[in-house]
Amino acid sequence: MKLQLLLTTFLLCSISLTVKAQDFEIPKDVTLNTAEDYKKYNQDVINGINWLENTPINEKKTKRQNASAFLMLWMTGSPTVSIEVSSYVIPLIESNPDLLMTFLGGWTKYAIENPDDSSAFNGNLAGLKSLIEVYKKNKETGIEKERAIEKLIKLKSDEDLEKWLKKKLKN
Repeated sequence: MKLQLLLTTFLLCSISLTVKAQDFEIPKDVTLNTAEDYKKYNQDVINGINWLENTPINEKKTKRQNASAFLMLWMTGSPTVSIEVSSYVIPLIESNPDLLMTFLGGWTKYAIENPDDSSAFNGNLAGLKSLIEVYKKNKETGIEKERAIEKLIKLKSDEDLEKWLKKKLKN
């Protein structure tokens, strides 16, 4: 009985996440002039990032482009989120340019959810984890194999990923 209840709960949560990801609507008539303007779109930005992360890369191309355009507009002007793209990212996205938005999205979501932490390391780590997860989800359905990411997937723990990232950020 406990197993059945646990499975039912898991199933409902999974459906809930899928429905939420599918329901993302790109805001219309976006105004981004002041810090308050940016702040009022924080939840839309997080919803858009989640939608991009959970929607297969080979589906809904036009909506993906429009969502990415909205997110990029917000990210490039945000007074509270500052993203640095280091050279180590280039080999990770070379075959799959959509993964750049995934990396930027992971960093941005981390920055919004952790406003007191402006650490570039933690932003990079969040972006990297997001990139790896999206790559794994799309491996069979629309993403080219990327050896550099495959190597990261083989790391045994988050600690190993952090060590790898620290080395890359020193260069």
